[in-house]
Amino acid sequence: MRSREEKLRILGVAFAAAVTLSAGLTLLDYSNYLGLLDSMNKVTYTVDEMTHSVDGDKVDVAITFTVLNPTSYTRLKFSSLQCQLYLVSGGEEEYLGATGYAPPVDVPLRPDEERRYTTTLEVSRSNVAGSADAPLEPTLEWRVRSVVYFSTPIRRYYQTYSHNSVSALVE
Repeated sequence: MRSREEKLRILGVAFAAAVTLSAGLTLLDYSNYLGLLDSMNKVTYTVDEMTHSVDGDKVDVAITFTVLNPTSYTRLKFSSLQCQLYLVSGGEEEYLGATGYAPPVDVPLRPDEERRYTTTLEVSRSNVAGSADAPLEPTLEWRVRSVVYFSTPIRRYYQTYSHNSVSALVE
């Protein structure tokens, strides 16, 4: 049998280990939270290229975009993207009812590593050209509204971006 003093010493060591472990986990969570806040403010999303092509009575608009985490935070993941197209003409813009998605992937966004994706949206030719048989312009001006979803061990969140861009006709 152990003496009472020995039992108290073992209990004291166990308590000190539990406090140290708890403090370490708290500091890790705090560090994750600070990294998350830093990355939320600095992640960049850019529309790199847009093209459009005609396929019968529809127009396919391909959008290539890049997501970049310029921070040192290593636990950020790109989850998915939803984007909507607005045709800009004569200073006015019209929502065309087209929504594109990048598949949910939960791909790690390592520091300073770009992730490029392409998504294609389909719109009615008559909405873009004015009628189903009207010729299509070689360049079209768009506003792309994107909602980018991210995840971390702490939480999921999204950011909204809006870009004006021009697409070129691909024959």
